[in-house]
Amino acid sequence: MLKSKGKTKGLLARKMEDAAYRKRHEESYEFFKLEVQLLNALEKKHWTYSDLAKAMGTQKSAISRDLMGHGLQKASMDRIAKMAEALGLRFMPFCVAESKAKQALPLIQKLVAV
Repeated sequence: MLKSKGKTKGLLARKMEDAAYRKRHEESYEFFKLEVQLLNALEKKHWTYSDLAKAMGTQKSAISRDLMGHGLQKASMDRIAKMAEALGLRFMPFCVAESKAKQALPLIQKLVAV
């Protein structure tokens, strides 16, 4: 019987060692979190994509495109702001100094809980 000499790295951990992959993952993860916030707001209002589309004066297919499969990465900030506003939220993009990001993140996460 072979003994394991320690924990083996999972696929994600191995891929995250590649700087380019890690950067792509971290960038897309921020959009994923934003998508989850919008979807949670939809759920709280008991709205469908059709309801959101009607409130925004757009088509359901546009909402589906934006909220599925990395769609928010391609959406304009104006469009994201309009979705948020229709859901009773305010979209507030901002920049934080890299040196302060680790301090700011826990505070921001408390504020964005929908």
